[in-house]
Amino acid sequence: MAEAIKQHEVGHQRNRAIENKINDIEQLKNAKQQSGVNISELRMLEEYIHQLQDQSLSSKRELEYLQKNVSASQGLLQKKAQEEKTWENLKQQKLNHFQEESKAAEQSFFDEMASTRFYRLSKANSLAEGS
Repeated sequence: MAEAIKQHEVGHQRNRAIENKINDIEQLKNAKQQSGVNISELRMLEEYIHQLQDQSLSSKRELEYLQKNVSASQGLLQKKAQEEKTWENLKQQKLNHFQEESKAAEQSFFDEMASTRFYRLSKANSLAEGS
């Protein structure tokens, strides 16, 4: 995703540079028109402006493509984050279930020990009373 964002930013910079060139050349053309320069030079400037406008259009198309890449990368990242969250929740649920089972088994063990101890003490008491 970082690469897609970086390429998108580079595309924006390139587009701004082309726009700046167009503005500079148009200002130069206007200045030359005011000062009275020959037509062939004005036509060359006009052709250069059209060439830059074509580059700008191409750059804008590339920016749209790069924006789609950024959006796709963001969507994929969101999906992966959601999957990670789901796995974390499942792991936490399994851990909780395991801890509950362990606690129940431990409690059962202690209950069994208490029952055995009570049985032994009651048997010892009955033997002591019977003697």
